Parts: sequence; C-alpha cells; structure tokens
Amino acid sequence: MAQAFHITLRKKLSNLIDTVFSKLIPVNLDPDPIPLDEIERILLVRINYRIGNILFTTPLLNALEKQFPKAQIDVMIGAPFIASLIEGMPQVNKVYAFPRALLKQPLKVWRLKQELKRNRYDLLVAPSLLSSSDTLFSFLVSARYKVGFYAPDVFVPLTHTMPFTQEIAHEALKPLALMSLLGGKAYDAFDQYMDIRLSEEEKERVKDTIPAQSIGIFRDARNEKKIDAVWWLSFVKAIQAIDSSVTFIDILDPNTTTTLYEGMPSISEKNLRTLAAKISLLDAFICGDTGPMHLASASRTPTIALFKTTSPSLYGTLGEKDLSLVMKDKSVEQIAQEVMAHLKSIRGLS
Repeated sequence: MAQAFHITLRKKLSNLIDTVFSKLIPVNLDPDPIPLDEIERILLVRINYRIGNILFTTPLLNALEKQFPKAQIDVMIGAPFIASLIEGMPQVNKVYAFPRALLKQPLKVWRLKQELKRNRYDLLVAPSLLSSSDTLFSFLVSARYKVGFYAPDVFVPLTHTMPFTQEIAHEALKPLALMSLLGGKAYDAFDQYMDIRLSEEEKERVKDTIPAQSIGIFRDARNEKKIDAVWWLSFVKAIQAIDSSVTFIDILDPNTTTTLYEGMPSISEKNLRTLAAKISLLDAFICGDTGPMHLASASRTPTIALFKTTSPSLYGTLGEKDLSLVMKDKSVEQIAQEVMAHLKSIRGLS
C-alpha cells in the first residue's frame, strides 16, 4: 500500500530541515562522561501518537530506573490518551503530553516550557533519532546533559551521543544502547522485553471482569495489517475444533460495538492501563501487528502476533511466552495448530 502523500511530504521536509540545521547550528559535544551521582531529575522525550511506539520506551524506562533508582523520571509523549499506560509505572513521576493541537495554543506551550524549565532536569534522553518533534523539543528544553543517537546530516542538539545502532534490530530494544553512555553497560545487561509494571492491586480491581481460562482476540489494525472478520471466524472455529473448551473474548476497539459472532463475550475499555490489567488476566492474547499486541505483551500476557506485511524482527513481541507468526502461505488450520502447540508448550513456564 502506497504511503499517503502528506506523510511522504512531511518526511521529506523533516529530512531537509535536519540537513539544514545540522549545517547551520553546530553542536558542541561534551567529551567527559556523565557524572552518574549527579542525576536526580530525568526527562525522557518521545513525542509520538501511537500506542506501540510509546510502549517501545518501557525497556528504556525500566533500565533508567535500574541505573538511577533514586531519580525522578518524567516522560514527554504526544497523545494524552496514551498517558495512562506509563503513568502507573512505579518509577514515572509525571507524564506530559504534547498533542498536535497544542501548537495552536502558544500560551499553553510557553507555560509548559516554563514548567519544564523549573523542573531543572539533570538528564534528557531522546531515544528516537529521526523524530523532528523530539529533536526540536530537545533543542528547546533545558537539561545539563542530553543523550541520544547520532547520524551524519541529522541535527542532534545533545551533549552526549553514540552512532545510531544497526546491531539491534527490534525498535523497542534499540534505545537500550544509550545505556552505554549512562554507566557503560551493554544493552543486553537490561531486560529485553516491554513491561508497563502492572501492580497486583490493578489486576485485583478487574479480576471479576475476565472469565477463567479465556483467550482474547483483537481484530483491528492499520491498513494492510488488518485481518478480515471472515478469517477470524474460521480461526476461532479451527481452534475450537482442536480444543472445544477454549473460550474466546473479543477485545473491541472503543468505537466498535459488533462482536465477531452473536453472543461472543467481549471487552471494551477506553482507559488503556485498565484494559492492560484486564488483558493480563487472560490465558493468551491473539491479534495482528497493532498497538494492542504490544500492550498485551507489556502486560506480561502470553501474546501471539500474526504478521501479514511487517517484520517480526523489527516489531514482533518480546515476552518469554510470546510468539510471532508470519501468516504467508499458511492456512487457517496450520496457524491454529501452531498457536495451540505454542500454548501447550508454555504451560510449563513460570
């Protein structure tokens, strides 16, 4: 599927601005290591509007907590509705949102900038190299030390950088490479999975909403990633032909009211962290390549991801009990058999 013209234009304009700024505004890198014992306030910047991309910051957030256990960590994201996902993480002090509409309200932007200035950040971490929003924000916000990736002809208003890594394939794990600038540890010294750190209290509050021994499915996805309802219905029947005791729950997008079939149990929840708590009580979660896939995996639920077009090596699930399946040239029955074999195999895992 061809990329929308406005997206292509925005990317080209962003690349042009990057190149011009990198030539006009020299960046003076600090040659000295960052004094770790001076880091008390941290700001992680990821101004993005998709669930998956914000969840991709959780390995880095958990690594920062491990490296700086006494530091306060704030996070800057794009869409306010995603904030609940990481507000409940124990190390996160405050989540700021910068929706696109805020650009039309210069007074609110100025107030936000003043609040961030008063926070007196010791460390700003910008894990996305090619985000023009993150770059501009990192340039405008004050912090003693600013850490991120570097690449030729890319404007990086930072004090400490490292070359953009090609060694790490998965987009959620790439940011962990920056930890080498914050204590010298290699990226694989930290947890290699997403985790929003749900508490037992959060799970307890929703336990009565999920029937025992249930498997959730989520059928929506963007563009060509979406799997049609006919396939899903055939898949459910194929699973139940293998094991008739399996109960499916349709996890519905808040804008969807129709279940896969009449009488099918369903969940619809707008608060993403509450939804995550409910998903965490499922025996498994099955979906295409979409934000809720990463939400389920970050909730530590066994997640089976079905890939039609994108690469699991870049965007697949990362949990110990997860499975990424490429659908190409496989029948519904073959995929159902692989899913059931996987679920059977993980029962012995703690």
